[in-house]
Amino acid sequence: MQMSETEELQHAVDRILRSTSPKKLIVAGPGAGKTFLFKKLLEKTAGGPDNRLALTFINELKDDLDRNLSHLAGVYTLHGYCHYLLRRNRVLRTGLTASFDYFPDIPTLIKRDWELANGNPPPQFVTLMRDLQIGVETDFYLSRSDYYDGIGYDDSVFRVHARLSENPDQLSEYEMILVDEFQDFNRLESSFIDLLSSKSPIVIAGDDDQALYSQLRSSNPDFIRALHSAGEFEVFQLPFCMRCPAAIVDAVNAVVTKAQRQGCLRSRIKKPFRHYSPLKGPDSKRYPFIQSVQCSAQSLKANYFGRYIADAIRNIPKEEINESHEKLFPTVLIIGSIQYLRQIKKHLEEVGFSVQEKEETVADLSREDGLKRLKMNPESNLGWRIVVETDRPEWERKIVRESVQTSKPLCQLLPANFRIQVLTEAAEMDVTLEAQNPKPALAEDKEKPVIKLTSFEGSKGLSAQHVFVVGVHKGELPRDDRNIKDLEICKFIVSLTRTRKQCHVITTFRWIGVSKRPSIFVDWLPTSVTRIVKITKETVAKLC
Repeated sequence: MQMSETEELQHAVDRILRSTSPKKLIVAGPGAGKTFLFKKLLEKTAGGPDNRLALTFINELKDDLDRNLSHLAGVYTLHGYCHYLLRRNRVLRTGLTASFDYFPDIPTLIKRDWELANGNPPPQFVTLMRDLQIGVETDFYLSRSDYYDGIGYDDSVFRVHARLSENPDQLSEYEMILVDEFQDFNRLESSFIDLLSSKSPIVIAGDDDQALYSQLRSSNPDFIRALHSAGEFEVFQLPFCMRCPAAIVDAVNAVVTKAQRQGCLRSRIKKPFRHYSPLKGPDSKRYPFIQSVQCSAQSLKANYFGRYIADAIRNIPKEEINESHEKLFPTVLIIGSIQYLRQIKKHLEEVGFSVQEKEETVADLSREDGLKRLKMNPESNLGWRIVVETDRPEWERKIVRESVQTSKPLCQLLPANFRIQVLTEAAEMDVTLEAQNPKPALAEDKEKPVIKLTSFEGSKGLSAQHVFVVGVHKGELPRDDRNIKDLEICKFIVSLTRTRKQCHVITTFRWIGVSKRPSIFVDWLPTSVTRIVKITKETVAKLC
């Protein structure tokens, strides 16, 4: 007798829970129920939260795991876990004090140090570390990190990886390690996970169809593909999508098929991605189509993108808004390039909607950061270096070069008048004012939709009731129809699969006077689940 979908899902989960393999790989598409599975795995594992570990790679995903699993395991991003290990373990901290500074912008300073000390362009330190290319350049980086008694993101992982490789006896042992989103790990991070798995049972989960960070973080989906084929891990699959309606699932499968016919996704792990009707059946009936919205024009003056989206938001049922508040995800997620998002945001705010933008981390040295450190410690090398770098005095090269050559404290190398002036500024700073008078949190209006704007990469870890993917144009995504990159396909797949209810793919034929055409990816959407909506000068007037 053929199993029902519910029985089939239970069978897939039970196989994983019953397995005694110390190394498990779970290949699972978006919305496959990994968090539920992780919870079940942790509940059946011996020990308490201190004996179990859950790792992922970005804060949004970490926050989601934290909400669901923090009572069962320690939950960290990878760099957050390495930060924790450095604080706790003196052996791993070689060169740093116990009170080292966590300063994400430190690569900016160290690149500048190289340039000033050596008179030539600095190496790409972070890329070298991510690729595990150890040499003179990374030695320089670590020595300056020691000098400043500070660490950032990637270098914290690099530092811990190096020490644990030399001292494997320092590896912590856990009853269970869970690793999520492995397709977005780079060589350094993958090697670090390999070290952890030598001492502890491990479950790794990921999906190479969602690999987005090869350009931003040097990640490579080949690492999860290698685990899948090597035979060292027992491989499992979660076959159903419990997030998306049937239209999205059908569209993703069609996009994958079309992509492979074009010669793309050649190394892709073959996996099922199926609609789960017991949970998503009602949504699939209510929202049977992806809306392919074709605007005749788009500009600030003729803001058809913004007007269409505003109208769609006004028509979102109240119960869907309530559900998004209750379950802590956005009601609306608008995904696209910044030039489109800016115009959409302007219109939405003009008509009264509150709009959130996902913050992107950008290195930006602040003189105030340096002064705050000097107020707490007038001899802080890092504090002095930040101030010198932001001020750029004419003697900067001389004192930085001398600090590299001699390792003397910066405060001893600075001109006396400069040192006195800066310390006076630092002493006069009121660094406690903000802490004493924090800005009151704005009360959330649970009657209104939560609207978030983000890039394709920034959409990772997010989902929403209604998703608007804007600007999927020829020459943009993909850049070249004759040379489509797997990364570009993954971006489109990820954007579609953020959808819980309905997805709108929005394009224009004229962008601020420049002709545009819909992307080949729009053509790949199956007509059976796509409804074309034309927005012209005549139809836009009918929108609310």
